[in-house]
Amino acid sequence: MTLGCKLNQFDGAAIEGELVRRGYRQAAAPTAAQVIVINTCTVTHKADADARKLIRSMRRASPDCSLLVTGCYAEREGQALEAMQEVTRVFGNRDKARLGWILDELGIDLRKPAAPIDRGCDNVGELPQALHFGERSRAFLKIQEGCRLACSYCIIPEVRGPSRSVPPALVEQALARLVAAGYREIVLTGVNTGDYGRDLDPQLDLATLLRRLFDQCGPTRLRLNSLEPRTVTDDIVELLATEPRLASHLQVPLQSGSSQLLRSMRRNYRRETYAEVLSRLRGAIPDIGLGADVIVGFPGETDALFEETFDFIEDAPLNYLHVFSWSARPGTPAADYPERVDPRVQRERSRRLRNLGDDLSLRFRQRFEGRRLDAVALGNRRDAPYQRALTGNFIDVDLPPDSVTPGQPVTVRVGASTGERTLAVTEGSPSWA
Repeated sequence: MTLGCKLNQFDGAAIEGELVRRGYRQAAAPTAAQVIVINTCTVTHKADADARKLIRSMRRASPDCSLLVTGCYAEREGQALEAMQEVTRVFGNRDKARLGWILDELGIDLRKPAAPIDRGCDNVGELPQALHFGERSRAFLKIQEGCRLACSYCIIPEVRGPSRSVPPALVEQALARLVAAGYREIVLTGVNTGDYGRDLDPQLDLATLLRRLFDQCGPTRLRLNSLEPRTVTDDIVELLATEPRLASHLQVPLQSGSSQLLRSMRRNYRRETYAEVLSRLRGAIPDIGLGADVIVGFPGETDALFEETFDFIEDAPLNYLHVFSWSARPGTPAADYPERVDPRVQRERSRRLRNLGDDLSLRFRQRFEGRRLDAVALGNRRDAPYQRALTGNFIDVDLPPDSVTPGQPVTVRVGASTGERTLAVTEGSPSWA
């Protein structure tokens, strides 16, 4: 079970793949599980709390299982997790490659093949041979790990390490395996994906890697998840504008619309820089779906500075918001900053921004009513008689039941959007498929 970002989703797929390789089968429910692995996140205080809640829930569901905890929270607070009576074993990001050895030590390995080499997360020179995405229609592919930025609020460089790139030949090999497995959308992921290639010898950049991948991916759509503002180069913009197999969607972290707070956060851009990036993207790709991460309640965020952020987002060509309430991460500079924001004020500011994000999303989706968009089918919507598909510009649409096969590329005609729902019908296949 995986919490958190798409990079964590990739790590979870690698863990599942190793368990399948060793002869385990997916349990029908936690109550039937012999082994439960929880892959945690620690980006906020709430992420830590969610992990502890899940650990207790899984132990209640399966009292006799071996309950293993890994991921970023395990890397940062391993001793605290080990102290939980529900936990059998804790191993951090750097020990994920040792899963086979850990199972051997616990005496629950089924077939005892040769244990994997202990490379840990300090070396991304290889990618797992086995990835298991369960019933997912899309796959994730890690191309980069760690971060060289020094944002004052962020603990991720400590738990993920410095920025390291997967060599391009290994990315190509992993991509080929995913394409051969039938995935028609593959999301390229990392901690700071736009930093790709700077540490390699010889150096290369993300745009160069993308062109190499398009030479071999065939009728498969690639998606960039998130790029830091200063890594959105002209070459990336050109590829988004001209390559139909590159999804026209990008998450560009904002964090704050106040240059004063951006300095305090130690971000490497100011609001004017961010606005220019969005302007270039929207100008070159009018239909692109643009999202932003925003932190609410950072120390020193006065009412006036929050209004700067709100007004900036309201005027920006953004379509989606991921809103996070700031929480102190021990070991980060911001954990010692004064001028804390009252939690009640944080909640109210978060509510206002989330409402703004809902409005931006609805207006964006309504723009496409009656238009045809390329999409990839995602399967049935839980507890509803609809199928889901995701368009290239990140519109999640509802399709009639049994109209497409999960994972199938499809062209949809967009219907009405109300609230969070957007209706659509299928109309053939995309040209790139």
